[in-house]
Amino acid sequence: MPQRPNPWQLLTAFHPSAPRWPGALRAALAIFLPGAAALLLGFDNVMLLIAAGGCTVIYGEGHPYRARWRVMVIAGGLLTLGTTGGAFVGSTAWEQIDTGATLWWLLLPALYCTAMATVGAFVQNALHLRPPGAFFIVMVSGGATMVARLGINPIEVGLWASIGAATGVLLGIAPALFDAHAPERRAVINLDKAVADFEAAEEPTLSQRHQAADALAAAWEALGDAGVIHAGSIAKPELTYLVTRTRESQLRLARRTAELGMNLSDTDRLTDSPSLVDPSRAAIPHTRPSNSYRIYRSLDPNSHSMITAQKVMIASLAAAVIGIAFGFTRPDWAIVSALLTLQWGPNRWSGQIRGLRRVIGSLLGIGVFAAFHLMGLSGWGLLIALAICQFGAEFFVVKNYALCVIFTTPLALLLGNSVTDPLGEVVVSRTVEVLLSVVFASLALWFWAPRSDGRNHAGLVVRAFGQMGDLLRALTTTSPEGATRQRRDLQYELLSERAAILALAEVDRAEAARRWDDHLLIQRTGYAMLDYCNAHNDRELSFAELVSLAEALRDARKALSTKRSLPA
Repeated sequence: MPQRPNPWQLLTAFHPSAPRWPGALRAALAIFLPGAAALLLGFDNVMLLIAAGGCTVIYGEGHPYRARWRVMVIAGGLLTLGTTGGAFVGSTAWEQIDTGATLWWLLLPALYCTAMATVGAFVQNALHLRPPGAFFIVMVSGGATMVARLGINPIEVGLWASIGAATGVLLGIAPALFDAHAPERRAVINLDKAVADFEAAEEPTLSQRHQAADALAAAWEALGDAGVIHAGSIAKPELTYLVTRTRESQLRLARRTAELGMNLSDTDRLTDSPSLVDPSRAAIPHTRPSNSYRIYRSLDPNSHSMITAQKVMIASLAAAVIGIAFGFTRPDWAIVSALLTLQWGPNRWSGQIRGLRRVIGSLLGIGVFAAFHLMGLSGWGLLIALAICQFGAEFFVVKNYALCVIFTTPLALLLGNSVTDPLGEVVVSRTVEVLLSVVFASLALWFWAPRSDGRNHAGLVVRAFGQMGDLLRALTTTSPEGATRQRRDLQYELLSERAAILALAEVDRAEAARRWDDHLLIQRTGYAMLDYCNAHNDRELSFAELVSLAEALRDARKALSTKRSLPA
């Protein structure tokens, strides 16, 4: 079983990663360029709206160009729709409040932001999206609920945000004109360097181990998104060298890990980047299942995605309602704060560390905002501040959470036009709301569905065996090549079972230890089937081969030491 990192390691871990300044620069330019155009044309009052849409470019970073444009178009559309909807909701609430109605009308923006945060948390975990997930979409949409105070029509809000989104898409795909395969090649180079650093270190640090495992997952994901690999084989022969280099790095990583007596899985809970690769294997992995498959399988009441969404909803609503009761006017701020702590479904201690980082980063970020406020920023100064914050947020998003929040905090406050509010009021209310959000997020972590990890793992054991049976049935009528979907889905269930047992080991190590032999048996049986298919991809299996695979599956089911209800 992997070791459990101690809290100090979780708090202080700084993850080296691929060079991030090119993407951070694009993120800053996506805000600065359209904002500068707006200032030059005299549209000072809509600069913040254009900057909100510019967050689109962040969602494309790291993706091969073949997939990047789709990711950014979807993200830009969601940012535009979110800001438009937020402007309509905010207009309704503030019209009532301005005519003398109670502040409880702010429950409308609170419910709107909570719904977005809840759905966003579910989808990002179900689809295993990479950071920042739904964060920027919820942050920008929540900030749009405050735009009503600027007197801008909600339709105009969406239109200006779409201009920023379009600029972000163009900046994101522009480098493809110079090197169409740069992202996937860069991912492989970064993997080679990370493994070399891991090999050279006599006593590798936690960050080095994390970087190597994370770089491996990123490289295979990039090759899959670029269409270089498909169905466990090479789909673009002209780029075979990238696949060969990745496999060599993976073998070196596995060998060095074994020499040191380590388990790379112990870093899995330190990162927000979902790993869809088993670092102990050397075979070319299958790509991800379809979006519909991943969403459907996550609708189980005990799934990680469902439990995470529930925790986000509870903590967000509680923090927003208490904030309104205290007379605060930014319920969206409390909700975004709760989302930042809970959005990736951390377990108790790692989530508690995340909350502590949120407090530290937010307090420092509020200090940065206070400096901006005292400088009386407006026009070009405000635009430059926004670009700097966007650069810092993108640069640190996968390196250190607390450092990232130092930049996202003033960014969110500036986008919500808090620079026009009294400084003391902003500092006090936002600080209290951060503390409230962390308190309610912590309560959700410790007391909501405390046994869900065990139930989720038990359900994934059933799914893994069920998917092995589906693959076996498919092989009776077609070759392994014709059973690509079943092979891909089986790999996904094996990876999900692996993630679930690691999560269980963090919250209930004794129960995980009781299930560990079963976990190893499931992994060996499932990957043995996948490896056999890889070795005989282009021909139908004989009756004797099918019988052998069936007997191995039956023996594994009988050998389970824990009692579970498995499919017939």
